[in-house]
Amino acid sequence: MSSHILVMGEALVDLVPGPKGREAVLGGSPYNVAIGLGRLGAKVAIATSLSTDQDGQRFKAALEADGVDLTYIAFSDAQSPTALVEEGTAESGPRYIFTIAGTAFDTPPALPKNWPDALRHIHAGSFSTLVPPMSGAVLEAMQQAKGHRTTSYDPNIRPMITPDKAKARADVERLVALVDLVKASEEDMEWLYPDLAPRNAIQAWLKKGPTLAILTRGGNGAEAFTASGHIAIPAPKITVQDTVGAGDSLMSSLLFAMDRDGALGKNHAPWTQSAIEQWLSFAVRASAFTCTQKGSNPPRLKDLESA
Repeated sequence: MSSHILVMGEALVDLVPGPKGREAVLGGSPYNVAIGLGRLGAKVAIATSLSTDQDGQRFKAALEADGVDLTYIAFSDAQSPTALVEEGTAESGPRYIFTIAGTAFDTPPALPKNWPDALRHIHAGSFSTLVPPMSGAVLEAMQQAKGHRTTSYDPNIRPMITPDKAKARADVERLVALVDLVKASEEDMEWLYPDLAPRNAIQAWLKKGPTLAILTRGGNGAEAFTASGHIAIPAPKITVQDTVGAGDSLMSSLLFAMDRDGALGKNHAPWTQSAIEQWLSFAVRASAFTCTQKGSNPPRLKDLESA
């Protein structure tokens, strides 16, 4: 396998309201990140579990169509996991009702004993990093990667699945301490640390181990924090269709930009303030593009070059 980036986490079917009733949309934050990387032209693989049912076949076909390596996928005869999406208010956002027990989610991904040398970076995200069996695989992969390849993490908190805030916070912080780059939204940080401003909370994470911390702020853009500085990138003015997948698009495009500049892997190029500013600016543009589309529809490189 020649993939430079491995994405670990769930792929699940979002059952969203549509004009003719519920529509089954392929989703899951890690799946979106893998698709986003593939569309930009990155060499990417995904470690997840897929059902052999019709939805699982749709996932497989979509990943293959965008050039994502399927080497580390485990297949199960159990049904595909789902998220029933209920429309919320402008303040609360949509609500999710998940069905994961007894589904393909219960099957751990097919991970190797020895990682290939070509693999420069491992990214993991969302609730599968906190819920077995994937959580155990993610923790082991991040521990093994230390000193051999770079790593990143996006907790993408889902309170419906991890309602025990104290346990979720402890599990998140254990992973934060292992990775080089962490990205979280203001909503994530407000839920995890209700007594702290999101900027203060994510800066505190830098003391646990990461070199770079990214805070996404919706229509206000994104901010990057390092031990030596702070960068704020405003969001471009756009007409928003919806914000589904915007954070995932930012994550995938950030990793793509870093990989393109040789900034991932054991002997990576320096993460200077000027380089971080360029990478994050590119990522914010990609995220904004996704917000002009319906659903999670991340850009291809030509979309950003022509914008």
